[in-house]
Amino acid sequence: MTVYALDLDAVHATIRDTLVTRVLPGVESDNARAELMAVVEMLDSLEGRLAWERTSLAATVDRTRTLGAALGQDSDDSDDLQTLRTSRRSIGEALSAAYADGVDPTVIEAVARFTADDIVAEISPALRPGLPG
Repeated sequence: MTVYALDLDAVHATIRDTLVTRVLPGVESDNARAELMAVVEMLDSLEGRLAWERTSLAATVDRTRTLGAALGQDSDDSDDLQTLRTSRRSIGEALSAAYADGVDPTVIEAVARFTADDIVAEISPALRPGLPG
């Protein structure tokens, strides 16, 4: 759940700050500076509008529920970010206990399937062609 663990407001602020304080001072071309300032202006206009896309979030919650069910956990019917974070924390605790007590092969299979699907869903589309087949 690498992506959904992020705070969107903090990511936005970090990107904007990096562009303004680190990148902009090193840009010498007037045209490039103007383009970068336009990007910063667009980022500023996004502030307060950032939210996780509902369909992808719901798919991630569903994958998490499937893994939780394989671990014998009940699930909440909500498809929101807090439910996802709570479910993932609970799964982490259950896996910790499962690994300490000896692992059931069905748990290993469920974790492997979940991990493969989750990586494909959350990795940047630009990096996906480099994933092993």
